[in-house]
Amino acid sequence: MLTDGTLQQLQRYNFDLLARQELNGLRRMRYIALAHLKDGKNFTEVADALRVTRHSVMRWLKWFACGGVGRLAGTPHYWSTQRLPKMQEEGFRQAVEQLQDARGGGRVRGEDIRQLLSERFAVAYSLNGVYDLLKRLDMAWISARSISPHADPVKQAALKKNLSSR
Repeated sequence: MLTDGTLQQLQRYNFDLLARQELNGLRRMRYIALAHLKDGKNFTEVADALRVTRHSVMRWLKWFACGGVGRLAGTPHYWSTQRLPKMQEEGFRQAVEQLQDARGGGRVRGEDIRQLLSERFAVAYSLNGVYDLLKRLDMAWISARSISPHADPVKQAALKKNLSSR
């Protein structure tokens, strides 16, 4: 329901004019919704007219009441921004390769790379974010089977020779 304070805030703006000037379609729809509310329509009527849910209309009004017209741009999507700067991508690539080379046995896991990003590059990634980053940089996160530190290449060659002669 509209409070008196919110109704007074709505009266200060010409939402029809703002909607005509707005290039962003979603923000334009939000202006039109507030224009309808200003004209006295209820949430359900506005939602039906714009073919959105009444909860969306209520959310837009709440945003407007809390942050004014500027808040109608929506919420920023911080999760979609890249955390590792482009200029550090090559350093990251080299650090992952060094991490793999430093392993005596075993493979580098996504969790190991996540810790590397946190400690050396001071950026926080989820495990899925690490795999997305590796994919974006065209790096295979599944490495080849590592060589055991106890392997003896001479004995392996002899075994292969004996097996092929049979």
